[in-house]
Amino acid sequence: MRWILGILVVLASAVAVALLLMFNHGNLAIFWPPYRVDLSINTAVVLLIAIVVLMFLASKAFVQLISLPARVRSHREHRYRERALTAFREATVALAEGRFARAEKQSQLALHLPEQGGAAALVAARACHGLRALDRRDQWIERCAQEFGLKDQAQLLAADCAIQDRDGAAALAALDRLQPRTARQVHALRLRLAALELEQQWQALLPVLSQLERRQMVAASAVAALRLRAWRNLLNQTGTDLAATKSLWRQIGRELAYESPIAESAIEAFRRAADFSTAADIAERVLRKRFSGTVVDQYAGLDALSGREKLHNMEQWLQRWGPEPSLLAALGRVCSEQQLWGKAEAYLRESMAKDDSPGIRLALARLLEQTERSEEATGLYREAAQTQRPPSTSRQAPVINAASSEAR
Repeated sequence: MRWILGILVVLASAVAVALLLMFNHGNLAIFWPPYRVDLSINTAVVLLIAIVVLMFLASKAFVQLISLPARVRSHREHRYRERALTAFREATVALAEGRFARAEKQSQLALHLPEQGGAAALVAARACHGLRALDRRDQWIERCAQEFGLKDQAQLLAADCAIQDRDGAAALAALDRLQPRTARQVHALRLRLAALELEQQWQALLPVLSQLERRQMVAASAVAALRLRAWRNLLNQTGTDLAATKSLWRQIGRELAYESPIAESAIEAFRRAADFSTAADIAERVLRKRFSGTVVDQYAGLDALSGREKLHNMEQWLQRWGPEPSLLAALGRVCSEQQLWGKAEAYLRESMAKDDSPGIRLALARLLEQTERSEEATGLYREAAQTQRPPSTSRQAPVINAASSEAR
């Protein structure tokens, strides 16, 4: 619409000028002694317009000539900028693809763009970590912090790399250098959680885990597994200190306290501290809600309790939970301690019929020895030795990782 109006204005102006010149018959005399020049008004107007246009074009050409070095410099900077942006994009793609050498090379080219220099340094540091060029990695991290002012980002990257190297102490040292505001961010909390888990600092881990749980930034299953692991390890570390065990037991929430894995560690902790009544109370509460073979074995092994009381409670559990093999085996052992040989043998044989494990065979073999049936006991010992396998050892991995390991 605007260009149509512009054309109409130009046409109207041309018509107006043409009409003006058509009816103007005046002359213009220019004196420059000893010369005189006579011109019509129309010719003078045309010459004046031509002179103005020529002067305008000359001024434009002069300005263009003067600004030529600046325009050449601007064009060169634009080319450098485009190359740096392209290099940065290629560096990030190469890093994601695991081509760490190319990622570092392209990151160096991307440093020509000042506003993305810090990001390029971070990419280069990550690439060097993937290449296991640890000295160059640390130099890039230092350069990122000092030259580009990204101190917190550099410390986060250093912590992440340390966690991937399973160096929890170095990761915690880097995280401790963060600004308070950055330290409260989700990524920093995740890194701290992973570092504390590596260092097995379970007491410090629990508050961090609670913060992440409130923000719903960790899967509920991972939170539950890590919290169970933390409480179990804390209970296992109390030794024979009854006061510490009681204090720790009070800190565990009621809903979590009687979960089987934590209850198992608590029973063992109170047993070590010679508080057998509390250990028995925990076992009885657990077995009123759910069955646990491990808890049954622990309860049966509480020597300070009355044998008759244990036998009474365990027979009640037998009625409640049915003939579970571990419960039958535990009843067999308790009956053996009370010298109830017939009931003990019956329970052990019923357990062996359901779970033909070496442990049950050994318990029955010892019972037969006590009742002077050595030949049958020898056969059971032999069968137990043939079926017994060496226990497999496995190293438990962290429940929550801050970042997945990079391809190399």
